[in-house]
This record gives sequence, structure tokens and C-alpha cells, in this order.
Amino acid sequence: MLARFFNYFREARAELARVTWPNRDEVIQSTEAVLLFTFFMMVILWVYDLFFGWFVQLVTGFLR
Repeated sequence: MLARFFNYFREARAELARVTWPNRDEVIQSTEAVLLFTFFMMVILWVYDLFFGWFVQLVTGFLR
């Protein structure tokens, strides 16, 4: 049982050694893309929220 435990970690370490890790520029570029996408989705959802909030107030008669 203990041998299987150590064998698992030995194989996991060997597998991680074969991984092609991204360089610094790739990480920065990917991070920028994720942040930009998140910002645009935030703006789109904010606009939808404003519109649907206004629409619900209009339909229910709670428009001030």
C-alpha cells in the first residue's frame, strides 16, 4: 500500500516534468485576454441588468 502511494507521486512528478509550461510572455498575454474578456462581460451584464430592472419597474408600475 505504501509503495503504491510513493509510486503515484513518482509518476506524477515524471508527468509534470514532461509538461510544456508557458513562458512569461504567454502568461501575461493570456492573463490580459482573460481580464479583458471579464471586463467586457461585466459591462454587458451591467447593461442587461439596467435594462431588465427598468423593464420590470415599468411593467409592475413601480417606475419613479
